[in-house]
Parts: sequence; structure tokens; C-alpha cells
Amino acid sequence: MKYCPQCNKQFTEPWLSFCSEDGTMLVEDLSPPADPNWNPRIPETKFDSASEKETQWLPREPLAREPMAREPPAPGAWVAPDERPPMAPTWQPPPPPLQPVKQPGQGLALASLITAILGLLLAGCFGPIPGIVAIVLGLVALSQIRKSPETNSGRPMAIAGIVIGSLTLAFYLLLLIWFLLSLVFG
Repeated sequence: MKYCPQCNKQFTEPWLSFCSEDGTMLVEDLSPPADPNWNPRIPETKFDSASEKETQWLPREPLAREPMAREPPAPGAWVAPDERPPMAPTWQPPPPPLQPVKQPGQGLALASLITAILGLLLAGCFGPIPGIVAIVLGLVALSQIRKSPETNSGRPMAIAGIVIGSLTLAFYLLLLIWFLLSLVFG
């Protein structure tokens, strides 16, 4: 049986751990009292004198003239609910979220590769311009990778962009030479 130390309501459900009235943590009592008006804060009197009955609801504390009026309970011994130390909350803040691993930048290398592939696929639309742009972007990406390899990556993409851009540029250069030769030799 469990009871609420605030409102003294008793609960028989084993799964409850908080009072449904005020939210106070329930205290487990191994020997439930027969009295429905039982209050766990009121210690039972050891004397039947009238003066003791008048003050039985007061908390039991040592008197000022008696520094150790009561001895602490033995380890593992039963302690009255009003004499128990307050329970400390066991809540702990959640761990901080995992920081994402910062990947090195590979923007220029990727741009070089994409521009070179688009220049190769769309050969008639833009002429040699995508090949030239791919070569320049690839060379700048390689330069940045050499200067700071920990913050920049994508060396294979930059090299592929330079190679494909060079092939596109070589195609247009051969096309220009063929055109000029056909004009000269007619």
C-alpha cells in the first residue's frame, strides 16, 4: 500500500508512483493502518499522559538542551516517513546532441566536373565556354586543395573536370583547325 505524504490519500495500485491529487511522490507503507484517519506525519505516542496527547502532532526534534536526544536509526532499519530525509531528484539533463562531422568542402571540384560534363553533352549549345570554365574551376580547386587539404577535398573530381574540359576544348580546337583548313584548301 502506498500513501501520499501531502494529502494522506492511500493507493493500492502497484504501478502508481505519484499522487493523482497533488503529484507528490508516493511513500510505500509495509504495514497499513486500520484507521482511515491515519496520518503518517503524526507519530504515535509512547505515553498516555494528557500533556503528550496534546503535542503528539508536533515533529519530533531534539530539545535545545539535549544535543543528541535521538540517535540516528541503524542502517537498514525502518524509519518513520516524517523522519526520512527528503528525496533528491534523480533527473539529469540529457546529453548534448551529437555534432555533425564537418566534411571538407568540395564545391569548386564538383562544379568543375558538372560544368565539364554539361559542356561535353551540350557541345553545340555553348561552344568551348563550358570546357574553359571547367578547366579554370578545376585548377582553382586543385590550388585550394594543395593549400589546405584539411578543409578542401575533391581532388579526383577536380582532375576529372580538368580532363573532360580539356577534351571538350580539344574537340573545339580540332573543329576550328578543320574549318580553317577547309577554307584554305577548299
